[in-house]
Amino acid sequence: MIIRNDMNISYVRVLNASPDAPAVDIYINGGLIFKNIKFKDFTEYVQLSMGQYKMEVYPVGQMDKPVLAQNIQVPEKQVITIAAAGNFEDLQLIPYIEGNADGLAMNQSRVRVIHLSPDAPEVDVLINGQIAFDNVGFMDATDYIQVASGTYNIVVNLAGTNDTVLTFSPQLNSQKVYTIYVVGNPPNLSEIQSLDGSTFVRF
Repeated sequence: MIIRNDMNISYVRVLNASPDAPAVDIYINGGLIFKNIKFKDFTEYVQLSMGQYKMEVYPVGQMDKPVLAQNIQVPEKQVITIAAAGNFEDLQLIPYIEGNADGLAMNQSRVRVIHLSPDAPEVDVLINGQIAFDNVGFMDATDYIQVASGTYNIVVNLAGTNDTVLTFSPQLNSQKVYTIYVVGNPPNLSEIQSLDGSTFVRF
């Protein structure tokens, strides 16, 4: 299914990537938009017009004092994941613009990695034994790479070493766009493979 959108709006969702955070509610310009977001949960996408928005993060069900209040600038005609990143005491909202599936041939996929483990150092990401992304630091998003669709062996090493901190084997499907988020804190790192909404949106 392809969503055609000719309006000057963007699609925005939130990921709770804070490893020690409780479930949270997020208010946008004073309205409760996202409820009860647990660690590693994504919200649904909502449509927002281009502009600046005040986003406030509260522990679920509370409204006394926000854990975080931050202004976020939303550009027009983008698909965006906003990560609530960092340990809970240092929480911040980081917007990541998603790529798109334009020009992807049959049996081709796009994939990138975002490092969201606040206590982990820089890492190298190997795909089928070859370094695909190196020196990826906390909050860094790699560029997308285009690969043949299929199942891959991905290894995450401490940068410049053979010390492996995470391994997984994602399935990348034809003409789809993915972001792999590395989350948690050592020694409990994990990955989230997300099918980007931009796969299905055309502006």
